[in-house]
Amino acid sequence: MYKLIAVAALIIAMAIMLFFLPDAQLSDSQQQYSGYQAKTSSPSVKKQSASKSNNQLPEKLRDSSLKGTTIDGLYPVDEDGNLLLSDDIKHRFEYFLSTMGEFSFAEVQQMIRDDIELNLQEPALSQALSLFEDYVAYKYALVELESNLQAPKDYELNDIERMRFQLQQLRDKRREYFDQEAVAAFFGFDEMYDDYMLSKLEIQANTQLTAQEKQAQINSLEQSLPAEVQEMRAETNKVSDVFKVTQDMRASGASEEEIFEVNSQAFGQEAAQRLQALDEQRQNWQGRVDQYLAEKTKIDANETLSERDKSLAKELLLQGFDDNERRRLGVYELMEKEKQNP
Repeated sequence: MYKLIAVAALIIAMAIMLFFLPDAQLSDSQQQYSGYQAKTSSPSVKKQSASKSNNQLPEKLRDSSLKGTTIDGLYPVDEDGNLLLSDDIKHRFEYFLSTMGEFSFAEVQQMIRDDIELNLQEPALSQALSLFEDYVAYKYALVELESNLQAPKDYELNDIERMRFQLQQLRDKRREYFDQEAVAAFFGFDEMYDDYMLSKLEIQANTQLTAQEKQAQINSLEQSLPAEVQEMRAETNKVSDVFKVTQDMRASGASEEEIFEVNSQAFGQEAAQRLQALDEQRQNWQGRVDQYLAEKTKIDANETLSERDKSLAKELLLQGFDDNERRRLGVYELMEKEKQNP
């Protein structure tokens, strides 16, 4: 969920981060909305075949951060063996790309090509390989686009027209590498939601409207969203509301049993168990982070240590984190710095 889109360049930077981070898991309703079919060898849309992609984890990934998972996404084909463009393909690409850092980019690319060759036959095989090459070229183009963007001045942070212009640059870049069917399949939901958020920001920034008029226009805007997206937003808001309730309960001293009961009533017992497990993981992670930051602060404050000794001591602290955790830790520290220096 967007907060206030501080600047459209941030959105482009987030797109670039797909080189290093896994694609966000979509809810069923979002997949239904954005799972477009693509062009086929004839003008009419072909019926999708019943074949499924092999989701068994390759041996190379069985000791990676993806250990214990199954491959996300698939390669849908029509009854004539042509590839049907779908965001499922993008999810499958991103599943492998999420291992960047554990493996070289060349290794990751080869894993994706091997996966395509394992699952597809001609003509879909060549179509998928070509689509992947376009996807990689697009990712590189995003890096160049981001490097050419100028950082906004303080007075431009909420400049909606600037955001709209930079988002249009991003859209234009997509269309340099993909045809309209591929754009719709891979980015249709993103672009629709960007339009929604920008319109919402324009309403909120309109000083000619009263608070009641703003809310009425926002409600109307939300009603214009596809039904599937409205359902997704309603579910997301529900999760957010329940999370806030349980956080307030925990701050007030409520027991884990009481919090579990609230989650169980809202989402069912099975989901509440998953939430409880995730919360335990989150608390464990936060405890490790807090301890790391406290020890790091002590090292920095120790005037008897040389800069070299401080660096070595902090490197020893990091030995308690694996590579993925170190990346998360780096992002956490960056966010903390931004909070302290807004």
